[in-house]
Amino acid sequence: MQPALQREWLGRVRDHMVSRTTDMAETVTRIDIARYTDPQRLSDEQALLRRTPVFVSFSSKLTKPGDFVTHDLLGLPILVLRDMDGTLRAFLNVCRHRGAKLVWDKGGCGKRAFTCPYHAWSYDLRGTLRGIPHEAGFAGLDKTQHNLVRLAVTEAFGLVFVLPDQSQPDYDFSGFFAGIRDDLEGFGLGSSILHDEREIGLNCNWKVVVEGGLETYHVQHAHKRTIAPMFADNVAVADRLDPHMRLYFTKRNAAELLGEDAQGTIRDYGNPLYYIFPNLIILVQPDHATVLAVLPKGTDNCIVHGGALVPPATERGDATGTPKADAHWDRNVKIFWDALDEDFQMGQAIQAGFRSGANSHITFGRFEQGCAWFHDSLDRRLQPARQTNGT
Repeated sequence: MQPALQREWLGRVRDHMVSRTTDMAETVTRIDIARYTDPQRLSDEQALLRRTPVFVSFSSKLTKPGDFVTHDLLGLPILVLRDMDGTLRAFLNVCRHRGAKLVWDKGGCGKRAFTCPYHAWSYDLRGTLRGIPHEAGFAGLDKTQHNLVRLAVTEAFGLVFVLPDQSQPDYDFSGFFAGIRDDLEGFGLGSSILHDEREIGLNCNWKVVVEGGLETYHVQHAHKRTIAPMFADNVAVADRLDPHMRLYFTKRNAAELLGEDAQGTIRDYGNPLYYIFPNLIILVQPDHATVLAVLPKGTDNCIVHGGALVPPATERGDATGTPKADAHWDRNVKIFWDALDEDFQMGQAIQAGFRSGANSHITFGRFEQGCAWFHDSLDRRLQPARQTNGT
């Protein structure tokens, strides 16, 4: 994050603490409950995710040639790997012979080729079809037309993003990250190492989980057993970078900004949070960052996938994997997941409330503008698809 923006944010926080207010929208926003329960809405949202760059893994899992991970993205099996030249590549994880899943392991290392478990067709790390057992039985087959289906892939902020749309294998991600790349690169996440990756299934709509990360109104109540003592009550900064956004969740020690001797930085007085459309949240901590992605599985079900990005040993001054280092990161990550568990329990109760029929709509207050922006960005990108489909 650029120094000028840091100064601006801290200035806004100082003003809010003096006036006992926060960043706010001009009006409240009403959201129909059907957005969380309608199967057609879910189908539209899943289709949107399949044509939008999405987070699939962490760069530190793919550092060496032959490293690979697989990902099930809303029914699309994806294979991401590092080839022998060090190039990151992504493919549909599907054999071009009879459509079998090519790689069943979630990840691994040291691979030079992948062999289908069904009929042993084999592919190199560039996705090129190399071997067909009893090849004489496929006389006339053009092997060049049976390479793995390539997908666009990139690395940013220590994360791996894939565009699941196979019609755009050469997609340029630069426009998608415009407005947030400079900020996040300034935090030095590119060289970070994954710590404590988790995947959790929840019985609630995916949007409920995302919304929990886009406002601080609930913190003093829903998180009173975990993080509430650390944070100021409902004091936040919010900037829309459509379709993304950045927010700043202010800690109690930001009261120091009211004095003349405040020397801290943006990471000392709160947590910058970046929402990357449509389903990714990056929370910047004082010495690391935590990541959470949410994938819709059903109207009332989702999968959350996350982990911590910690600096490498050369930057931390300790050895990777030492008891002291691991204990430090374990303590910090536990705080993150404990707080999220409170959000998850609340989210599942909310989904049951949606199904009860008690409300026809929900209301986002003026200081819950991040949630309103989230829905507006979704709506405007879903609308063209509905028009194309005649709905």
